[in-house]
Amino acid sequence: MYRRSDQGFTLVEILVALAVIALLLGILLPILSGAKDNAYRTKCASNMHQLGAAFSMYASDWDGVFPSPGGLFGGRNYWSQTGGGGLTRYVGNRDGGFNTVWCCPYPPRSYGMNSFLRKPSDVFYPGCVSILTPIRQDAVPSPRRTILLYEGTQITIAVATKPETTYPGIYVYRCGDWTEVRGWYPKNPNGSIDADKPWHNNVNNYLYCDGHVKARPPGKHRSDVSPNVSWEEAGEWFVDKYKYRYMWPQE
Repeated sequence: MYRRSDQGFTLVEILVALAVIALLLGILLPILSGAKDNAYRTKCASNMHQLGAAFSMYASDWDGVFPSPGGLFGGRNYWSQTGGGGLTRYVGNRDGGFNTVWCCPYPPRSYGMNSFLRKPSDVFYPGCVSILTPIRQDAVPSPRRTILLYEGTQITIAVATKPETTYPGIYVYRCGDWTEVRGWYPKNPNGSIDADKPWHNNVNNYLYCDGHVKARPPGKHRSDVSPNVSWEEAGEWFVDKYKYRYMWPQE
């Protein structure tokens, strides 16, 4: 039988104390991790709300026209770029990385714009690359059901391949569709970083064209159905909700 000495605790008491500490850590760590994740998600949603307001101000200044989702290097009308173009006039430059609205949680940019928001709209990549004309804000018939910004998959690149950025290593393309959403792929594509994991535990934030932000899981990659996503989700990306309806099996 163990007895307590005047100098300290018995071995049994020490083991019990360690077991209690381990149990408490097992309970508290997921809670703390979840709290941190919720804080990131809240910060991200705030960023998106600010960017949504910037899109509205841009459209107000440009006769109701949104900035373009993307374009060729040197243009002045796409939404995220250096040199004072795009939305930087309204929310500031993204050179501050983590401390700017462009970023959650890593630099230089965490968000991509819906690539279908062009004129003409709903053109798939790579055909959309040469379309630099942005869409009018009032040309989106269902703004509450149409994605404007999404949280994108980070990729590793050489700086020389992206002359518009001075940040090495980590980058989110400035536009895309559901295939560029963080967590859509079941496995990491070449060059991506944790592409199989949504940004905030199991969800990403999405900004819609009417300015509201929604957190939800990304669509699931489906190799059996072209173009590998359900119509319920794909419809949120198109301006004309039924233009490509024939590409999905009737449900």
